[in-house]
Amino acid sequence: MSLLARLFLFFIAGAALAAETPDLLGPATLLTEPAKDPAWSELFARLAPNKTRFSQFEEKRFLPFRQMPIVLKGEIRIVPELGLSLRYLEPEKRILIIDAKGLLMRDEEGRERAAPSDSRAQAITSAMVSVLRFDIAALQKSFAIHGRREDAAWTLAFVPHDAAVAETIGTLVVSGEKAQLTRIEMKKSATQRIEIAIAETREDVIFTEAVLKRYFR
Repeated sequence: MSLLARLFLFFIAGAALAAETPDLLGPATLLTEPAKDPAWSELFARLAPNKTRFSQFEEKRFLPFRQMPIVLKGEIRIVPELGLSLRYLEPEKRILIIDAKGLLMRDEEGRERAAPSDSRAQAITSAMVSVLRFDIAALQKSFAIHGRREDAAWTLAFVPHDAAVAETIGTLVVSGEKAQLTRIEMKKSATQRIEIAIAETREDVIFTEAVLKRYFR
């Protein structure tokens, strides 16, 4: 099993994620109708993947048995009709494809392996897809949405409605500036969390057929 697969399995196992954003989860920050809220509707519309996107990312995985985080770097490709593709470049090269069929792992030689099929793995995958798609209708079905804005900066917290999903993934916190998503956080505890920094996003990217075949299915 690859390092990336082992890390994925380790993170979804064990205790529930801790919601460590109390200042964002009060009643005053609850967005009951973000689609009709002029302070948020335009942002959600611009973040929704109605166009292709390409970004660089750096992912830090903080684990209780390591003093320093494991750092993974790579690329994100989004094609609305095909889904989301993560290409990890460091510490080992792997491609993760997230779409309507679930999660697929693919190595540099093209060999494929389906992600774990247990409910915890599927819950975290589904949650990540929903958040990265920024589909208000779909999000409201699955999450209570909290938001805070300070000038051009914004932060959103997604709290699952389903108790079993909440026990598995807790609260996902995403933040950015203007219409750019720059950070995703998932926390289990002070010593076990994932932080993903997203940068150099380009929109309306034209992917060749060869690129689509390599990074999607």
